[in-house]
Amino acid sequence: MPMRGENWRFWFPVICLFVFAAYSTMCLVKAHLDPEVSAPDYFFKRELLARRGSVYSAYGKNYPFAKSVPYWEYRLDPVALTNAVVRRRGEPRRPREAIVKTIADALGLGYRRVLGMAVSKPKRGYRSQFLALSTDPDAHRTLADSRLVAGVAISDHQVRQYLHGRRLCHVLGSVNAEHCGSAGIEQRFNRELTGTPGTIQGMRDARGRELYDKRKVSIDPIPGADVYLTIDHNIQFEAEDALKWGIGEYGAGSGWCIVMNSRTGAVLAMASMPDFEPLSFGHVPDNAKINRAVSFIYEPGSVMKVITAAAAIDAGFVRPNSVYRTNRDDPNYYRLPGDGSHVWEPTMTVKDAIVHSSNIVIGKLGYDFGPLRLHDAMRKFGFGQLTGIELPGEQYGILPNPRKRMWDKASQSRAAIGQFVAVTGIQLASAYQAIANDGLRMKPYLVERIVEANGIESYRHEPESVGRAVSAATARTMREVMMGVASKEGTARRAAIRGYSVAGKTGTAQKALNGRYQEGLYRASFCGIVPALDPHLVILVTLDFDQRTKFHQGGNSAGPVFKRIAMASLRYLMVPPDRPDELLEFADEDEFDAVMNERALKYETNNTENAED
Repeated sequence: MPMRGENWRFWFPVICLFVFAAYSTMCLVKAHLDPEVSAPDYFFKRELLARRGSVYSAYGKNYPFAKSVPYWEYRLDPVALTNAVVRRRGEPRRPREAIVKTIADALGLGYRRVLGMAVSKPKRGYRSQFLALSTDPDAHRTLADSRLVAGVAISDHQVRQYLHGRRLCHVLGSVNAEHCGSAGIEQRFNRELTGTPGTIQGMRDARGRELYDKRKVSIDPIPGADVYLTIDHNIQFEAEDALKWGIGEYGAGSGWCIVMNSRTGAVLAMASMPDFEPLSFGHVPDNAKINRAVSFIYEPGSVMKVITAAAAIDAGFVRPNSVYRTNRDDPNYYRLPGDGSHVWEPTMTVKDAIVHSSNIVIGKLGYDFGPLRLHDAMRKFGFGQLTGIELPGEQYGILPNPRKRMWDKASQSRAAIGQFVAVTGIQLASAYQAIANDGLRMKPYLVERIVEANGIESYRHEPESVGRAVSAATARTMREVMMGVASKEGTARRAAIRGYSVAGKTGTAQKALNGRYQEGLYRASFCGIVPALDPHLVILVTLDFDQRTKFHQGGNSAGPVFKRIAMASLRYLMVPPDRPDELLEFADEDEFDAVMNERALKYETNNTENAED
């Protein structure tokens, strides 16, 4: 007699199995009838990354700055190695041991190690095993040949190399993980450098992994174009080395410099500190990413006095020997800027105002010249507009238009001495280039040419004039006036170079923060033309001080940095001295430097922190 509940224990699992079978049948029928469900597709198609173009110096392919190196990741698939048939036409099938030896020899691995990977049971979820990373093209050709090898999965990659490390980092920029430009030339010419990707087709297994021996390349990628810069790697080295020395020697927080060809506007060197490691761009502080020579605006200070004087002389408004009174309490002028602790004679010429950097005299000149004419002259020199340099992030600067917004009475004298306006380093260097080039301003540029992968030159920059700032006679007159700055009587005695004439101007601009000038904090600049009698180079140096220091004047800090860069560049370019008499007058550089430094040391001792160039 059956026990109570025995029927329930029998029928319950039967019913469960029936429900499960019915549900499974329903799902299968639905999947079969659903038009959106298709059979598994083991074929795939994807883009193949093209090799990124290289960036070279002015001396061509023998001096690369940045290039991409292809490398390959190799993984061993034991199943594919065992099941594949590998042989050349007319030859017997290659045994597994021969294939393993070919793999080991190509990658420089031990035969027993590779054989152990080939015969071992793959780990759960990992069909392939890592073999090696290699940049050897011969190894790649061997392992990609299905007549010699099977079971090796190959992944194509490339790594960007910056062959000079941190040097020129702000100009070159960097690339991200997807090999897209993140800054500098890499970003500005990303489309040209990237090239055209190729297309590959092949098969993959049930888990979506590529079966490399089934891969077929239908379209090869076209490598990116190569970019050739105007940067001279030797001058760049000297510029960065001198700038780094100056920041450490004089206690600056940051700095920037530009070396430019005075005739063509080609940038031979550009440096900004602090710098960064291009391969670690994503982890670099924002403060270090800024290219201060292009993307940072600041009040230039007394270096703008040259522009004011040049504009007034060119308009026939004054002459270099025109006389101004040096009293600040003149009732004909409104709130003139002061000259710190300087004590002048009752009168001073415009020439002497440049040599001794008198704020009062140049302020009066700017006030008399008027905001409309001064604004138009500054525009001719390139201020308040982009220079067109081939770098991202260039700033316009600040140059208010008096026709749209009237300058107040104080600004009329302040703009003349480099306050009330803001500039970039490249604008300032370009303005001095116009004076060096007999008044003709050339468009500054960094890229000489671009060459496609097939050798065809797709772009070449020809020196381009962007207008005349002043007449040739005025430019030559200003160079003669500026030669007094780097002399025993001028504010840049430490910028003088034995045997060479130097035409330049110092600048000591008080830093502004939240609309107020900060006591004791300055940006020191020196912009010079060398040789002044036969201009070859324009060199700008600016040091930004974050703390009080006795070296805050442009002549005492930026001037010596300029001298280091100029001496090294002139020697490298083999520019002959234009003042050979100095070579005979002084026995060596040290004697010349001692004479030039004598008054500079007295200047430091006798003047307070509030004294300005």
